[in-house]
Amino acid sequence: MEHDIPIRRLDFRFPPTIDPVIMPGSPEESFFYMGISAILPYLEPYLIRTMKAALASGELRDAGLTEQVKQFIGQEGQHYRQHIAFNKAAGLHDIDEVRALQREIGETYERYSKTRSLRFNLAYAEGFEAATTALGLASFAVRLFDDMNPRPAEIWRWHLVEELEHRTVAFDAYERVAGDYVFRLSMTLFAHAQLSRFAVRVATAMLRADPELLTQFGGPAARRRRVRAFVIHKLGRHALPRLLRTYLPWYTPHAIALPAEIIAEGRRFSAQALKVS
Repeated sequence: MEHDIPIRRLDFRFPPTIDPVIMPGSPEESFFYMGISAILPYLEPYLIRTMKAALASGELRDAGLTEQVKQFIGQEGQHYRQHIAFNKAAGLHDIDEVRALQREIGETYERYSKTRSLRFNLAYAEGFEAATTALGLASFAVRLFDDMNPRPAEIWRWHLVEELEHRTVAFDAYERVAGDYVFRLSMTLFAHAQLSRFAVRVATAMLRADPELLTQFGGPAARRRRVRAFVIHKLGRHALPRLLRTYLPWYTPHAIALPAEIIAEGRRFSAQALKVS
């Protein structure tokens, strides 16, 4: 097996309520991340169903990859359960429009599992995993978690460390079953557009649900400055270049060496876990 993919059971001990403005002073950036978190209780079970279908298909034909797929399933199972608790504490379930959006995305992924081919679902899964690899590396590069409130920072830090640990699995499963670059590229673009659009829709719904935030955080001009700084600096300068590399014909997550900081964080979470398997 090329690298370790530990399945950690952690207890984040979420308080009854968490301020959804997880980036102090920036509800817009905060709610974009909350929008991603809103997707995960539906997306990650879809990824698990997809990988179980790959195992059942008999097309992986590789003992090492089969084991890594099982570990991928184990990690993703922990992720969505923790995000359900996090989302509840942050009050996402209290916003009618957000609940409606979650039903929509949940129904979309159920439909994909039932009606789309294994090739389609594996390509979509790899599109998501390419995004989390790029965003995870960018998040550590800009020291995102130093600026985030401590409890949300810890769940996001853990989640992205594990996304980086299993970064090769969906790619390898897709390559084993299909191996078609053009189709992978088209599905990656589709997945990235769909996921980004959904996160923005959730963020917009959250801002709409609390109109006083605009006044509280400086009015329209201050909002424009915050959005511009987030889009240009964190997304444009750091995340986007990494994301664009995943579109290249020669892209492979196997070529990405994890920085020492990320490896150290993985060891820290293993030491904190109630159980590691």
